[in-house]
Amino acid sequence: MRTKVRIYDTMVRKMRTWSQLMTSSTLLDPIFSPLRRQVLATLLLKPGKQWYMLELAKHIGVTRSSLQRELAALAESEILTSRHDGNRVYYQANPDCPILPDLQGLLIKTVGVVEVLRRALTARASKIEVAFIYGSFAQAAELVGSDLDLMIVGSIGLSELAPGLRSVEKATGREVNPVVFSVNEVRKKLERGDHFLTSVVTAKKIFLIGAGSDLAKTLNREQNQKSLDQQEGD
Repeated sequence: MRTKVRIYDTMVRKMRTWSQLMTSSTLLDPIFSPLRRQVLATLLLKPGKQWYMLELAKHIGVTRSSLQRELAALAESEILTSRHDGNRVYYQANPDCPILPDLQGLLIKTVGVVEVLRRALTARASKIEVAFIYGSFAQAAELVGSDLDLMIVGSIGLSELAPGLRSVEKATGREVNPVVFSVNEVRKKLERGDHFLTSVVTAKKIFLIGAGSDLAKTLNREQNQKSLDQQEGD
């Protein structure tokens, strides 16, 4: 029993939760600065929404002053439109921009993959305890043709997921490799020290449904929850 507890504690100490919406991609690093990538992903992947500067700054987590030059440049290039309303200036994806579909496709296939996949799983969320991306994409080591390694813990079957995942593959141009376990299966495999599941649990991951604390519940130990809370705070 003590050996099992040590295994659990070691796995939990290594768990890390990444941002639910990953706004970085090694593929886009040479093309766009991190800030421009965030601005484009936010505005172009939600083309129907108008953002005023302070709202956008809070959403992205930057200062308003850092956005001014970026937004001005994108508006001047006609990738974005701007509209004044009193003291506020609203920005939005320009529907008449000739390269808008190309930019949206590029973002969907890189930084937007997470949101596209999350939306596909939302309709089945009642049957999913935890869902996350692992592997090269979660480690920010993806290549152009990298697959999306997806793990789902819940009471759902692959047949129920298939239609939504096919739409993700079509939109992103990436193959999705799902692995589905029930909660009991996860517990039993971790107790046996299953190499695959242990390596996935302890590696970096991007949560789509749930979080690190929900994953810890599958281990059924209060101490794991406390450890994860501390790590997420860090």
